[in-house]
Amino acid sequence: MLLGQVESTASWALADENAGSYRDILRAASTLESTYGTDLLGYLRLLLAAHYVTVATFVPTDVDTRIRHHLWWSLDTEEQLLAGLAHVDEAASWDPQRVSARIVEVKGLGAVCGHQGEWFSVWAGALGRALAIGAQQARDHALGRIEDELLRESQIFDAVVKAGDPLDVLRVSTVLAHNLGDLSRVVEAWPKTVADPEGLRGRFMRLGHEREDRYGGSFVLAGAINKPIMAPENDRFLALRPARALRKGRPLLLPIGPFFDTWGELIGRTPLLDEDERGEVVAALIDTHVQRPAQVGCLRALAGFDRAFKGGLGAIEHTLPARAKKLVRGGPIREQLGVDRARFEARMAKRLEPFVTLRR
Repeated sequence: MLLGQVESTASWALADENAGSYRDILRAASTLESTYGTDLLGYLRLLLAAHYVTVATFVPTDVDTRIRHHLWWSLDTEEQLLAGLAHVDEAASWDPQRVSARIVEVKGLGAVCGHQGEWFSVWAGALGRALAIGAQQARDHALGRIEDELLRESQIFDAVVKAGDPLDVLRVSTVLAHNLGDLSRVVEAWPKTVADPEGLRGRFMRLGHEREDRYGGSFVLAGAINKPIMAPENDRFLALRPARALRKGRPLLLPIGPFFDTWGELIGRTPLLDEDERGEVVAALIDTHVQRPAQVGCLRALAGFDRAFKGGLGAIEHTLPARAKKLVRGGPIREQLGVDRARFEARMAKRLEPFVTLRR
């Protein structure tokens, strides 16, 4: 079933001949059927591969709770925990660029994306279990991975603020807020019976909200930027799921919102989509606007499409439902079509100024 879900949302990842070990793990899913329930570590590896491939797609596999909580609490020995952590380390080594467009690359520090938040949460689940059973080596390993990644991400934030590209600051802020939220939620969910003499719960909870003395205040500032500016633009985009054509290839994955102009242009030009499929995507973007009228990203995607597709939105209108046709002809959609990308991005940069001025 899990393999079928991956094939449904990201079959292109399984067809990638240059893929990492995750492809072989997923292709071998059927071999686990006979050992399901007993080969927990093999199952963990499969879950991690499925999560890696789909978490940044339009329809992620719903395995979060298993890899963050349930599976770790089924392991009873330090040996099992260390073996499981080796699988997590393997997953964290896979290149997220292959399966995600929600990435910011920072020279000298590498890429930052939501995948790191997923690994935060899995390491945190293992850390909680290690504390519960007194597994010192597993505790040290998981804790070290979390702390190393937190330091790197704080350095990435400081680097983009110093570099002065406001759009990168916005993008990194929303990625960090997501990642820190993943870590905090798992740590908060540790059973109250877990002994925590070092105060690790307090060390890792609400890093993006409280105590500016941690990590030089970088995470608190990132959280303060994300909440009013970026969080409303980066929901789960559920209305796009019915547009199944968006699952055809890696190039069609959404980037970090609300910067969807280039993505909208791609939808208008790509040979991956025919006219009817483009109409499905446009209709889904309009549905997103209807469900979240304050969200600008979907409108920017429509503006990009209007520029790139021959004849603009008007040329695709005949494929749309009646309600969507009406919305295309006026109101916020028509207003955004009149705003070019440079002007829109300048407006976003302006919203950031009060935050970075305080930091500098």
